[in-house]
Amino acid sequence: MGFPQKEWLVYFYEASGHNKSIRFFKKGYKHCGAIGYCVEKDIWIMQEFIYGKYNVEILEGKDVDTIFRFIKKVKGKVLKGTMREDVKLGLPRLFSSWIKEHSCVSYVQRLLGMTYFWIFTPYQLFCALKKQKFYEIEL
Repeated sequence: MGFPQKEWLVYFYEASGHNKSIRFFKKGYKHCGAIGYCVEKDIWIMQEFIYGKYNVEILEGKDVDTIFRFIKKVKGKVLKGTMREDVKLGLPRLFSSWIKEHSCVSYVQRLLGMTYFWIFTPYQLFCALKKQKFYEIEL
């Protein structure tokens, strides 16, 4: 049926059209999403929660280049890393299954296997990923 994605590029940015309700978020960190590469199929998979909907897209390399050029243009950040399966993160899985996705942050957390219930903003997620040895890549 496939294989679980282990390595992700997690992106953070602030675009001019963001909702005013997130004006209290740290500048430059108002949205996040993740992009993974499927070696078997030679495709990129972008996943994000945006405008109240899940967005999953299959992309070619040129499309990914366009996305990264946009993120660079708006001075966004991209972290690269592999989730370690041996680390116990946050709440036990039983309790984390009760927490529903409500934002781009919670969606990316679940995608990466994280169960922290106290991370609400993209900047908090950025800091948590840095602590887990995700590293920033140059665009």
